Amino acid sequence: TDMRSLVAEAAETAEILGEERQLAVQIELPPQPVKLPVDPGRIRQLLMNLVTNAVKYTPPGGTVTVRLVDAADTVTLSVQDTGIGIAPGDLPNVFERFWRADIARSRTGEHPGTGLGLAISKWIAEAHGGTIEAQSRPGRGSIFTATFPKPAVSPVP
Repeated sequence: TDMRSLVAEAAETAEILGEERQLAVQIELPPQPVKLPVDPGRIRQLLMNLVTNAVKYTPPGGTVTVRLVDAADTVTLSVQDTGIGIAPGDLPNVFERFWRADIARSRTGEHPGTGLGLAISKWIAEAHGGTIEAQSRPGRGSIFTATFPKPAVSPVP
C-alpha cells in the first residue's frame, strides 16, 4: 500500500473539514511513494480519527499539519494541531476506550464523541506491529505520531 496517497487523502479531508473554521492545513510528504504492507482501510481509519480530532479541537485560524516520514527502518505518520491541547495528567489516558478528558470533550456539546477513536487508532497501529503516541501542551496543541516498522529485506545470495 502506498502510505503517501493515504496521507495525502487524509490531508484533503482535513482541508474540507477545517474550511468553515478557517484552519490552515499543511502537508509534508516525501516526493516518492512509500510502500508498506498494511491494510489500507485500517490505516485510513487511523488517519481519519487523528485528522477529525485535530480539526475538532483546533480553534478557528489554527493549523493542522499532516506529515509522512520515510526513514531507514520505519515509516511515521503524524497529525499535529495548534488546538486546545491535553493536560499532562490526562495524556496517559487518551488511548483508553471511552475516556474523555474534561467537559470540553464531553459526549455532547461542542465536541461530541464516544471516546473510541484513539483507542481504535492504537489497536490499528499495534495490529500492524507499530506504535502510536501523543505529545501535547495545553493551549499550544497536540501531535499524534504512529510509527510502523518496515519489513526486513533479505539479502540476495
